Amino acid sequence: MQFDEVLERTGQTETTILHEHAILTIMTKLSRYEAECALYEKKYDASLESFLSKLEQKLNSENFTEEDDLLDWEYANSARNWWRVKLFSFPGFILRSREE
Repeated sequence: MQFDEVLERTGQTETTILHEHAILTIMTKLSRYEAECALYEKKYDASLESFLSKLEQKLNSENFTEEDDLLDWEYANSARNWWRVKLFSFPGFILRSREE
């Protein structure tokens, strides 16, 4: 079956397929970074903000594992926020409640 035939049978256009693919890609990225943030929240039993505050209070003390985790966590949080903005500002994206 050729691509044009699939489009015809499904009633879709190249634009709608690209649009749906873009939304799925964004959702996949968002899910990845949400999972990474949740991992650190569980590991340290804290939010990013409280973990950062805890590290800042440790004067004259270095914990390279925690500092590395902080950098990774901050990156994941930033990426999650960026992808979330992209998803909710994407044309035609409609957030449906989980009850539907």
